[in-house]
Amino acid sequence: MINSMEQFRFENTVQLTEDQYVAIHGVLPKKPWFKYLRLVALIIIGLVCLFSKYTLLIGLALLAMAVMAVFLPKMIPGGTRSIFRRHKYLQYPLTYGISDQRLWVKGTLIDASVHWTMLVVWREVEGWLVLSPSGIPVLYFSIARLKEEGVHDRVLIMAKAHGQEYNKAPRPGRVV
Repeated sequence: MINSMEQFRFENTVQLTEDQYVAIHGVLPKKPWFKYLRLVALIIIGLVCLFSKYTLLIGLALLAMAVMAVFLPKMIPGGTRSIFRRHKYLQYPLTYGISDQRLWVKGTLIDASVHWTMLVVWREVEGWLVLSPSGIPVLYFSIARLKEEGVHDRVLIMAKAHGQEYNKAPRPGRVV
């Protein structure tokens, strides 16, 4: 835990583009080459299963899963884009801030802050530290800027102390 002698304050003003928002919040991660290899294997096994009346349904199910794996990622980001467009405050530059005490966001249409204890989830993705507190919008901080200002490690300590890392199992004894 950071003690009071190690106070810090950091702000960055950001206007996320729709593509950046989708990259940060996309439900499906980018696919490495081995996932494509699995997709090809799924298609081949599905096709082989079509040659027997006993495995025909299995083959059809496997091919249906392959079709979903190809087309679902194209449909889901549309939902993320829609969310970006509906959040009117994201259409303007926002100043996101953190200190040893608080998290805040300020902009043309919003001015809100919460104590660190309100942090629910955090993660580092696409060059951004994303903090999701309860009660205010998600906060976006450039990891490069945090490191440049020498506060990245301090902010991560606070995030780990008060929030849960995205998609990780809760620490023992922590109530989520």
